[in-house]
Amino acid sequence: MRFLIVLILAFGFFISAHAQVKFLDRYEVVGQPFDPPFEIMRTESGLVSFRAYVNRNLSSVKVLQYFITNENLESAGMIEVNIRNGYEILGYDTDGDELFVLLTRGYHTGADKYILQVNLTTNMAYEYRAENLLPLELIEFLVQDRKAIFMGKAEGRPALQLYDLDTKRIQTVQGIYGNDTEVLQIRKVPVMESLEVVISRKGKYKNRETSIFTFDMEGNVVREVKIDQFGKPGQEILEGILLANESYQQVMIGSYGIDGKNSYQGMYVMNINDFGEYEFLVYSLEDFPNFYNYLDEKRKAKQDAYVVKEVEKGKVPSIRNTYTIRDVRESKDDFLVYFDQVNVISSRGGRSGMYAPFGPYRYDRFSRMGYSPIFMDPQISALPPASMTQSYSVVTEYQYISGHFVKIGKEGNVIWDNSFSYDNLTTTYPDAFGEVAVVGDDLYHLYLEEDKIKASLFRNGERLAENLSFDLEIPTENNRIRTTEKESLRLVHWYDRYYLLSGKQTVRYLNSDNREATKDVFFMAKILVDADLYQPEEIQD
Repeated sequence: MRFLIVLILAFGFFISAHAQVKFLDRYEVVGQPFDPPFEIMRTESGLVSFRAYVNRNLSSVKVLQYFITNENLESAGMIEVNIRNGYEILGYDTDGDELFVLLTRGYHTGADKYILQVNLTTNMAYEYRAENLLPLELIEFLVQDRKAIFMGKAEGRPALQLYDLDTKRIQTVQGIYGNDTEVLQIRKVPVMESLEVVISRKGKYKNRETSIFTFDMEGNVVREVKIDQFGKPGQEILEGILLANESYQQVMIGSYGIDGKNSYQGMYVMNINDFGEYEFLVYSLEDFPNFYNYLDEKRKAKQDAYVVKEVEKGKVPSIRNTYTIRDVRESKDDFLVYFDQVNVISSRGGRSGMYAPFGPYRYDRFSRMGYSPIFMDPQISALPPASMTQSYSVVTEYQYISGHFVKIGKEGNVIWDNSFSYDNLTTTYPDAFGEVAVVGDDLYHLYLEEDKIKASLFRNGERLAENLSFDLEIPTENNRIRTTEKESLRLVHWYDRYYLLSGKQTVRYLNSDNREATKDVFFMAKILVDADLYQPEEIQD
C-alpha cells in the first residue's frame, strides 16, 4: 500500500510539472547532418529563417535559402536566391519586409563585400556592392531608410559609417572615432528617422564617461547627452540598456559600481528629458530585500546581516560577482528589469572596463530572436569574434549564480524584487541565454541546460517555482527524438506566453511503408508556458 501511495504521488507530480510547458506547433527542414543552421529574424509578416547553402548532391552553386513562417509555424516553403561563389554571410538585418544580407569574400577587413536585398513579399532580389568603406573589424551591420550602417573597429578605434544603397554615398559619423572609446549600443529609431548610439570613453581623470548621441540618417549629430556626473565620488555606470522611445525623452537602465575595483553596487534608472537634461534614481542592496532569496535560509540571513552592517557604517554594500543587466520590459506604469549574477572564471587579464567580461557591444536580441549575428556567435561562427581572439588567451567560463528581477514604478518606487538560483551552472557561451516573458502579473524565465528546458515562475513578485526541468518533445504522433545537437539549440521568447525553440535533431519516424526511418532536420518549435497549470508539490500531496 505504501508503494502504491508513493507511485500515485510521483505520477501526480510528473503530470503537473509537464503541464506548464507544452509543445505546440513544429516546422522542419530535412537535410544532412552537417548542414548549417538557419538564422531567424522578426519581420512584419512573421519570422524569416535563412542561411547560405551549397547542395552537395546536385551542384556546387551556393544559394541563400529562406522561408517565412507565421505564428502557427506554417510556411509556403523554401525559396532560393543565387549568391556569388566564394562569398559567405557576414551580417544581416531586416527593414520592414525587406531582408538585407551582407556577404563577404573572405573574413579579412579589406575583403570584397556586397549586400543582397530580398523583398519578402515579392521574393525579388537585388545586389549592391559595398565599396570604398573603411577596412573595419565588423561588429554591427544594420539597415534603415535605404542606408546600410557599418560599425566596427578601425586600427583599434570604433568607427560608424552610413552607406546609401541608391546613391553609393558614404558618410563617416563624427564623434565616435577615438582612443579608449567603446560603442555600447546602436538603436534604430524609424519613427524619428534617426539612430541612437551609446558610447563610453575614458575622461580626463581616467574615469569612464557615457554619451548618448542621436544622429539623423545623413550622419549629422542631432543631439548629444554627455553623462559626466553620476552618483558618489568613484561610482560609475558599468552597464546599461537604452530603451525604445518615440521622442527625445529617453530612459537608460543598468548597473553601477566602482569600475577600478571590479565592484558592482546596484541598479540605476536614468531619465533624460527633451532638453537633454538627465537625472538618476539609484538603488543598492538596501532597496532589494529579496536579493538573496536564491540562497537557503541560513545563508540569506547572513548576507542580509552584511547589508545592514554596511549601511550602518555609511557604506554602499557590494555585490560579490558581475551584476549584468539582461532585459527590461516596459509597461505604462513600470519597468520590469532582469539581471544575472555571474562569476567569471578561468579568464586571464580580468575586466577591462564597461561590459567586460561579456564584450562591450549590446546587440538587438529582440529582432534577431535572441541570436547574436553569425559573425559574433561563438557557437556557430566559422570566424571567432575579434573581441574574443584578442582579449582572451585562455577559455573564459561563466558560472551563473542567480537571476534577479526588480519591478520599478516610473515614480521610482520598488514594487517588488526577487531572485532564483542557477545552481552554479557553468558555460563558455558569453551571450545571455535566459529569456523572460511578462504576461499580466506573471513572469516566466526559461533557459536551456544541455537539452533540457529550465523554467522559473513568478506571480506578483512571489516565486512559484524554480528551475523546473522539461524534456524536449515532438508533438507529431509516431515521431521521436533520436539525438539532439545541443550546441545548435536556441530558446527565445517569441510573444505573449510563447517561446520559440530551434536547432538540429535526428528524428525517428514511420515512413510511407509504415517502417521506422530516421531524418536529420533543422526544426522550429512553438512552446506555451502557463503558470495557471502549476501546482506546488505540497498542494499535490
